[in-house]
This record gives sequence, structure tokens and C-alpha cells, in this order.
Amino acid sequence: MVIVLGIWLGEVPARAIVFFSQGNDANLTNPGNGVPWDNVVQMRNGSSPIGTGVYLGNRYVLTAGHVGPLTSVKVGFLDYQLDSSAPISIGTADMKLVRLASDPGLGTVRLNTSSASDGGLAYLVGYGVGRAPSSLLGTSPVTWGDSSTATKRWGTNFVDGAISGVQVAGYTSDLLRTQFNSNLGANEAALTIYDSGSALFQQIGGEWFLMGLGAYVQNSGYSLASTDFNSRESDDSYFIRMSSYSEGPHQIAAVGVPEPSTHKLLLVGFHFDVEHIIGIHFFCVLLQ
Repeated sequence: MVIVLGIWLGEVPARAIVFFSQGNDANLTNPGNGVPWDNVVQMRNGSSPIGTGVYLGNRYVLTAGHVGPLTSVKVGFLDYQLDSSAPISIGTADMKLVRLASDPGLGTVRLNTSSASDGGLAYLVGYGVGRAPSSLLGTSPVTWGDSSTATKRWGTNFVDGAISGVQVAGYTSDLLRTQFNSNLGANEAALTIYDSGSALFQQIGGEWFLMGLGAYVQNSGYSLASTDFNSRESDDSYFIRMSSYSEGPHQIAAVGVPEPSTHKLLLVGFHFDVEHIIGIHFFCVLLQ
């Protein structure tokens, strides 16, 4: 499938993971398939959650540029203070690197460098809010809960499109898209609040790569689900596209994080390009 997304984005940030047919007690532990679960961390302001991040290595955490102000990062059950260095912006994209004052003892995360591999089944991991108690399972929209429902969850979705040069809240970013559908399995997930900076992982050639970083959704406070592809009744989640920013003099690899592993594998049976235009109009919500 060849898809280029034509969209207009108002200024709205991203939130945490919800499911159409499962409650807040679903998918709270490592799925056990090798996905870098432990490297997904919670960004905090004082004692309050404010977003999600991905620990890359060498004390660096990647998160959305609009997540802040930050005072610490929660890794597992422990809070780690930030060091005194200023956050490092990644070009004009809605991303930044912050550095921990001490080493949390985690491994590194591979960054995708091949745009040809951007597409197909992916795992979402984030610290966003869940559904509200009043939101019935299997009904649309899924209403978001309050901050007491925010915790680490994983879900799945399908990357089906990309768009370049999207301007939101002073940032210009390349994005990947997933849709929230009601008929694609119990683990089908959408981003919610505090999911800004959440991870979008894909397994390629037996290895896990960070493909995207959670940034924006369509609606604030709820997620629409539909059985129809590209329906206005199906919410889209947008992720900063790692393959656009993983290499180069002004990119993530230029900072002293472990260099990303490269690969040139194509997803079998999936051709991902930018030739078919889909017009989508919505206010983009920031997930913080």
C-alpha cells in the first residue's frame, strides 16, 4: 500500500494508551517478546507525570520537545534526576534529548535509519492515561480517564502512512500514522494524554528498532474507533518518524548516544511510499 497523508494540524499534544475492548488492567507487564519495555520511562515534573520518554543509552532519554517542564525521569520504580546540561533539540522536530545525572543500568535502543522499513505491525509502549470508569468496553468513543489511570502499558497497531514537514506548536516534524480500529484485535491501541514521547517499536530481521516517538492525536479526552479504514470515525495517532532524524550532523546520532544500528531490510509484502493523497482535517492534540 502506498500512502501519503495530507493533513492540517492545529496545535494539540498527545496522551496514554487505551484499547477498544480491554480495560485498564490489560497489558501492564512486559510482553516478553524482546520489545525494549524497560527502556520506556516516565517523564515527571515534581511528583506528577508529564509524559513518556525512551532511554537510548549513555544516560540520554529521548522525549517529545513539548514535554515539560521536567524535573526527573522515573525508570522502573526509581526517580532519576536530570543533570545540569540543557536539553538538546533534534533539528526542528518535536523531539529533544535530556540526560540523567546517573546511569540507570539499562541497555541501548536501536534507532531505525531506513525509511523503506517504516510500515506494518508495531508495538506502542507508553505511560498515558487509560479509559474512564464510565467508558464501557467495546463502545466508541473510548473516554480517557484522569491522571490516576496513567501507568505503563503496551499495545499494537499498524503503521499505514507518513507525512513530511508537519508544523505543530512551533515544531516541524516528519510523522508516521496509526489508526484506531475496533475490529483488529484486543491489543489494538491508541495514544492518550501523557503518551507524548512514547515508543513505537517494530521488529525487523529479528531485532527491535525504535520507529517513532508519540506526539499527537486528533481529539482531546476521547478516542474514536471504527471498523472502516481511513474513516473520520477512527482516531489517528501520530509519531515522529525516527528514520528522518537518526543520522546526520544535526540528528540524534550526532550526540554522544550509542550509534544506531543500520539495516536495509524491506518488510515483505508491504511497499511504503508517498504517492496517494488522503485529505484529513482535524485539530492535533498534544499528549502532555
